Amino acid sequence: MKESNTFERIRHVLQRCRAEQVPQLALLGSYSRQSADYSRSLLWKIVAFQITGHLEDLNLRMLRECRKDYDILRSEFMVPWNELAKDHEFYCDLNVEYDLSDSFGKKLKVSRMRIEHHPLSTPKTPKMTDIQTLESLIADVDRLFPQIPEYFIENKENRRQLIEVLYIWWKLNGNQYSQGLHEIAGVIFVALKTESISKTNFQNSDRGSTLVAELMDSTYLRHDVFSMFHKMTESLVDLYYDETSLLQESIKFDLKLRLVDKYQYHLLKNKLRIDSSIWLIRYFRLLLIREIGLEYSFDLWDKLVAFSYTQHPDKLDLSLLLPYIIILLLSLIKSHLMISDYGEALYLLLHYPIEDRHKSQLPSSAILVNEDAGSPTEESTFTYIQENHQSKNSGSFDIVSTNNNEQELLQLDILQITKDAITLYHMSDQELCDIGAQIIELYSGLSNEENKEGVLSANPIRKQSSPLGDMLRRSTSWTKKSSSSGKNKNNTSHCNQRKDFDRTRLELRLRNKVSQALKK
Repeated sequence: MKESNTFERIRHVLQRCRAEQVPQLALLGSYSRQSADYSRSLLWKIVAFQITGHLEDLNLRMLRECRKDYDILRSEFMVPWNELAKDHEFYCDLNVEYDLSDSFGKKLKVSRMRIEHHPLSTPKTPKMTDIQTLESLIADVDRLFPQIPEYFIENKENRRQLIEVLYIWWKLNGNQYSQGLHEIAGVIFVALKTESISKTNFQNSDRGSTLVAELMDSTYLRHDVFSMFHKMTESLVDLYYDETSLLQESIKFDLKLRLVDKYQYHLLKNKLRIDSSIWLIRYFRLLLIREIGLEYSFDLWDKLVAFSYTQHPDKLDLSLLLPYIIILLLSLIKSHLMISDYGEALYLLLHYPIEDRHKSQLPSSAILVNEDAGSPTEESTFTYIQENHQSKNSGSFDIVSTNNNEQELLQLDILQITKDAITLYHMSDQELCDIGAQIIELYSGLSNEENKEGVLSANPIRKQSSPLGDMLRRSTSWTKKSSSSGKNKNNTSHCNQRKDFDRTRLELRLRNKVSQALKK
């Protein structure tokens, strides 16, 4: 019944429009998870395999080639299951199922020509043996996505297939594998597995039905997962899994953040002194899977995949919008970062307060607060607190109150966030400073202001009539260092600015506590 439903949905979509139009419809929101005929696998495969045409004339040439390539790679890089301990659940003797004939050798040569120019295919000194890598992959996949145990933890065959995909990818790409790649491959596997169908159940004389059955054939699940993973990691590995490139991308992110939100930039870099690469490494490498959870990740990846196609139809690059989406996510928690010390802020960045239906029980926000932030010595005292995260929303997210006084969590509007990220993506630097800053203000609920003296402040957009609110608006938070005064004057000015900043942060903390007390 489920396969039949998937089959009919895809037929209806491809009868109404050409395959290459689907990504644009997905970006606009007219083709989404809420649509009756929506198919995530169809969208992703259209982009990854450059599928074009209507139902009766689908172009599946690249899909077929990739499936043939994977069969060849399976024979060249056979997974050494036989080298595992004999009592291991994945142990088995190797059976050579392929005919190593002259025709096969010719196919192998053609396949190698297709992949030899891949930027990761340059031979490198192996750091791990084949069996060590296999055991590492097994350990990773065995505990993959405990939120949905039916896909991996409780399904041996799915784990075996994903391990094979990762092992062959590792062998193909110069024996370079990094922790976390299995999660990206896992997301692809789940998306394609959910809508795969048995081709034998849909063998009709109708040409369109035959093509849909071929497109979604479960026999080639591993083939399609590998090819999509291989294409997706071409850009991700180059940007985020090389230490030098990761540092460069972190610097680029800082520059973008400074353009749209100077206050947030100075807060993180100068006051809290949090190195961006400390937390960005996970945001970048795992494409926000850990931060926003699986449910939102699938929706977000729909948009990233579709946007990649509109920019570069021949390349699957999910990194294009990533920095701007991260900036928007930062803006949603800006009011909490403002009243946080180093430990609180880093905890918040690494435990983004998101509502995820897959999380059955969320831990409280255990935060160590330095009570002597001005003098961080070994004798400083720390207090355990529970922080209730609160923010004003601009239509891109909602607040969900949890029971038992747990922290309040965000619900994201992925469509709106993606649209705003696309707007930021197409802006020049000057536009980011002007228009981009206004978008950020809507997300944070705080205005970004800078006076003639270079004083930066972040005040609530809605004016407050309370005495405390008036006092906060009069206080300053950031001042640029004057270059026209002497050394002593500079030191005095810097000292006064620091006192003013610390006083402002104390006032913000006090207002936060008063606000929470009034809600009880």
